[in-house]
Formats: sequence, C-alpha cells, structure tokens
Amino acid sequence: MRLVLACFATLLVLPYLLAACGSVVRKRQLGRVDNLNPRQQAAQLNSFGQRIYAAQQNAWEAIILFAGSLLIAQLAGLDFQLIQIPALLFLATRLVHPVVYVYGLATLRSLVMAVAWASCIYIVVQAFTLTI
Repeated sequence: MRLVLACFATLLVLPYLLAACGSVVRKRQLGRVDNLNPRQQAAQLNSFGQRIYAAQQNAWEAIILFAGSLLIAQLAGLDFQLIQIPALLFLATRLVHPVVYVYGLATLRSLVMAVAWASCIYIVVQAFTLTI
C-alpha cells in the first residue's frame, strides 16, 4: 500500500510544480505574475505558456481519476499489492504528460493519457472482480 500512496502523494505535488513553472513563464513573457486574475493572464500567454497552464489544469483532473480508482479499490477491499504496477504506470504517464503537452506533441500526449486512463480502468476492474 505504501508504494501506491507514494504514487498518489507524488501526483498531488505535480500541479504545484507546474504552477511554479508557469509562474516563471508568465514573468518572462508578461513581465509579472497576476495573482489576482491568473486565468485572464494565462489567455495572454503565447502557446508555450498556455500549454503549461493547460498541463497544470489537466494534472488536477488526473488526480481525480486516480483518487476515484483508489477509492473504489479500497472500498472493495482490494489488496494494494495487486495494483502497484498500474499505479506506477499511471504515475509515469502523468510525469511524461506535461512534457509532451508543453512541447506540443499532441498525438503522443493522447497516447500517454490513454495509457494512464487504462491503468485506472485496470484498477477498477480488479476491484470489481474481487467483489463478484
């Protein structure tokens, strides 16, 4: 269980790291970070800056998917030893995702997200298989 929780904890830090990168880009491109109106400022960024912002938003969304999968696994009483590999795979894809997102590799980004999604589906299927 510890490894799966470590994956989850790492995922929780990722959006904040992306926010820090985004702040650096905002400062470089726009001269300052507008903390009062960050979404309006993000719209003023060039495509590179906008993709960093979008990758940060997507990282938050991915946490929800993974957390939901883990919750289902926990409620089903699934042994977390059985989902270490899919949890690590999900983490790996989520670490690669912002890189391919920022550099505009859309097809690879979609493939990476599909693998992450499949990892969560595997966890949920394992939980349902246990309860049948």
